[in-house]
Amino acid sequence: MSSRPPHPKLRLLVDRLHDGPPLSKTEVAQLEELLEDDDALAYYIAVSHQEALLESVIPQDRPSLMPRPRLARFPRIVWMAAAAVAACLVFALGLGLGRRLDRQVEDRTASTDAAPVPPARITGLVGVEWTDESKPHQIDLNPASNQISIKSGLVEVTYANGVSVTLEGPAVYEVAGNESGRLQKGKLYTTVPKGAEGFKIHYAGGTVEDLGTEFAMDALPDGSTEVGVFSGKIKLHSSGRDAITLFENQSLVQSADAGEPLQNVPLDRKKFVPKLPARDFRWEVASPDVQEVSFDVTHLLWKPAKYRAVFKWINGPDAAVVRNVRLFRDDKLVAADDHSGRTGKLRFVSNNIFALDVFPGSYSRGRWTVVAQIQTLNRKGGGLENDPVAIGSQGILQFEEGLVTGAGPDQFTGRWSYHHMGDLFVREFRADGSVSLKRNGVAEDSSWSGSRWKVENGILDVTLPDKMLVERHVLRDAKTLIFTSNPYENAVKEEGE
Repeated sequence: MSSRPPHPKLRLLVDRLHDGPPLSKTEVAQLEELLEDDDALAYYIAVSHQEALLESVIPQDRPSLMPRPRLARFPRIVWMAAAAVAACLVFALGLGLGRRLDRQVEDRTASTDAAPVPPARITGLVGVEWTDESKPHQIDLNPASNQISIKSGLVEVTYANGVSVTLEGPAVYEVAGNESGRLQKGKLYTTVPKGAEGFKIHYAGGTVEDLGTEFAMDALPDGSTEVGVFSGKIKLHSSGRDAITLFENQSLVQSADAGEPLQNVPLDRKKFVPKLPARDFRWEVASPDVQEVSFDVTHLLWKPAKYRAVFKWINGPDAAVVRNVRLFRDDKLVAADDHSGRTGKLRFVSNNIFALDVFPGSYSRGRWTVVAQIQTLNRKGGGLENDPVAIGSQGILQFEEGLVTGAGPDQFTGRWSYHHMGDLFVREFRADGSVSLKRNGVAEDSSWSGSRWKVENGILDVTLPDKMLVERHVLRDAKTLIFTSNPYENAVKEEGE
């Protein structure tokens, strides 16, 4: 079993299994498929085991938050020796799973006050320029608010059954139901997990029916539509002809005006974006010499905007100095920020956010690259001059736009949860300027008493008077909080906030 963190989908399904809302039949099938992996099974067993023990160790009148277990690698022989015990445990857990699902169905039938689960929701945005910026843009997509219309950028839509649709603008797309969508124009890439087969995309010329696959579509301005299968197979239903099946690596273009409306074409795998690109890029320095690092951010630049490069320390004994941060398009300099910033353990962090604004006249599609100079901080000034540990520092560049420059206090106010080293943390920023931190449900009063927060230029500062330190945060979007001065994963705003 590896020490890598559990897959986000696995964590979500296991949390839902124990704490609700109820799992659908499709989600149960997805969980069963994920548990075929040894690491996933071990995570499930560990969480379920701890869940089963909670009632016996925690008083009934005290709410609890269970930390997520840290998984360590065990020799394969240990797994073999424990096979019989594991089998019994899995059987017992499976029986408990079935009973719990039965209870969930009963609870779902009995409860009339629970909020309905939307058919789909927007789960990611990159470089989006909306067709109508004056309209409020809903995260939850339902029959009353189901259309996505964008000029540029990428939108990720995730259905309740696990289907993922990545749209590339300009595009217009509608959520047509719990298991279907409608593409009016633009490109999409669809991933259908096991148990959600039969998902459909309607378009002007017919319907694409999934048969367990990954497929892409491009509704072109001339009215034609390109359909390609990246894995598995689909069934194409078009008016006036029998349905045809397309298999992996097959692609065709449908045009209503052509003598033969369906034409085979080579599958263009580079044409489509299968998922939202990562915004985090790893960097490392291992000597006191200046190093130049480069990051390809092409898929994160879709429009003119105020972009920010956040250099964040994750590990290593040394702080790092970052300077001369530049943004190039096809090797042509577009933006630069030459101030000197530092990143490392909290007391060393300062000015580690760099402004790289792209104005309308300087924007066009191309290869975009961030280049910076990094070196470790001189140990004589950092208290490590006599430390025998090898010089080194590792971290990430987070390339952001949007709320990272324009968020105000109201957008930060609320509870934000994140995991670090196996523990669950919740930070609450209150409207009166006070802030609190809970670790696994227990308040961290000793170090956070009297702490205050404020927002300036989109950056939230938390002052910790007892530690004489300041922690800094920015927003990626309305639901994602970035720690710019701490090596923590991004925090998520709790539901209902």
